[in-house]
Amino acid sequence: MSPQSYDIVAYQEQDHEAVCKLLVESFKAKFQALVTLEDQDIQRLLMQVWVQHPDSTSGKQFVVKENEDVVGVLSLKWKAPSSSLPKTNLTSLASLIIQFGCFNVFKFLTGMYALDYKPAIDECYIDHLAIRSSHRNQGIGRRFLAFAQQFTVESGFHTLTLYVAHQNRQAIRLYRNLAFEIEQSRYNGWRHFWFKEPVWHLMSWKEQNCFRGENSIEKNI
Repeated sequence: MSPQSYDIVAYQEQDHEAVCKLLVESFKAKFQALVTLEDQDIQRLLMQVWVQHPDSTSGKQFVVKENEDVVGVLSLKWKAPSSSLPKTNLTSLASLIIQFGCFNVFKFLTGMYALDYKPAIDECYIDHLAIRSSHRNQGIGRRFLAFAQQFTVESGFHTLTLYVAHQNRQAIRLYRNLAFEIEQSRYNGWRHFWFKEPVWHLMSWKEQNCFRGENSIEKNI
């Protein structure tokens, strides 16, 4: 099925379980670097710790569905008055520790903090983009990125950004083909410690980047 056959729709609360399952599948290595849990337990932990509300004023999440089944997810965020990290009260924290163990909960929350990024006031940031393994290399990721670029322009943001590990050469090539440029490269001690990936690139896209002849967006979607 071509990527044009899939619809990009706004995330709804009933999508939460499917999205968390997809994120665990897509970023399995990162989650396993943090906790000693089975995939189903990682999904349960993620579902309880991380919740994105459809009416959030500091971010928006979108999904791609095939026959009502979530096969892709894109999360965008922008400057918020406070951190976008989950707000976990003492009661829920105690419940998490009982279910998953103190060490697992501590490492999970610390790892999520290491991946957190606070965008500037005129910046739209791709918090995550994931495609189900069975649906990769079908153009869905490119369509998601083009959608994010259009959302950035229509929402009045100056730039669209994302972080990518230096080791992820395939993703970097894809972003370059869609007119993203490396803005800066930096060493991140927390990400090196938790995920064994020391160098990360902040890549950015601006609307004027798409007018570059052979590298134009239209030629790469």
